[in-house]
Amino acid sequence: MEEESFFLQYLGDNPKTRILDFVMDNFALDFSLPQIALGSKVAYTTLIDILPKLIKQGIIMETRKIGKSKLYKINLDNPIAKALIAIDLKLSEAAIQEQNVVV
Repeated sequence: MEEESFFLQYLGDNPKTRILDFVMDNFALDFSLPQIALGSKVAYTTLIDILPKLIKQGIIMETRKIGKSKLYKINLDNPIAKALIAIDLKLSEAAIQEQNVVV
């Protein structure tokens, strides 16, 4: 079984944080809806419910269309997305430091 990211460990494992964690971890790539659902381990119908809110907030953006499919990625120009990425990095750094102290 795959180990949960520090982002999910500290902010909670729920569909919205799983989607954010997936797109942040793969910030250089864009994905179709089925790819995001599979990669984030979120049901497609749940993704369809959550994604419009993240797009409206500017955290995730549509990048292009391939045929009928739209592709999406994290919006690196959005201040909230930047803050979430910074939090993810800080949580990872702190958790690694804590593990090194405990060992």
